[in-house]
Amino acid sequence: MKVKVGNLDLEIVGEIELNGKTYKIVEVPSADEYKGFPPSWEFVKSSMLNWRPYFKGKMIEVDEKLIPVVNDEYVLYLDEETYELLIDLYYTFKVNKPPIEVNVSTVVTRQIENYEAKLNKNLTPEEKTNLYLRYSIELAILKDIGMIS
Repeated sequence: MKVKVGNLDLEIVGEIELNGKTYKIVEVPSADEYKGFPPSWEFVKSSMLNWRPYFKGKMIEVDEKLIPVVNDEYVLYLDEETYELLIDLYYTFKVNKPPIEVNVSTVVTRQIENYEAKLNKNLTPEEKTNLYLRYSIELAILKDIGMIS
């Protein structure tokens, strides 16, 4: 069954109880799974160097792991890459309140550097560009479902 979360129709894949409240679990597509570009793509594409997203969702801590919740109703089921991006956004813009010169592009660059460290190799400029685009699409998806604005 699909449900509209923000601007996207997402599949409900189950329910979970966290801290005495029941949430629907929705599957969020990765950049690879999403067909075309999300509705917020043009905004994200044109705002990467000055966008400082507001973190609208919340994170519920369960067994020392942060669980993303949007609209106080849906738990987001994310792939590992998108989850790591979301956690970085959360700590950068919600928890740490960075200086004004820090923008979403800073977070994307850090994610690419972390990816290179995992692979233990430097990526080519083309590979970095492809990753930058992928993360940008994932940001648009997160914006469209209302986790960030």
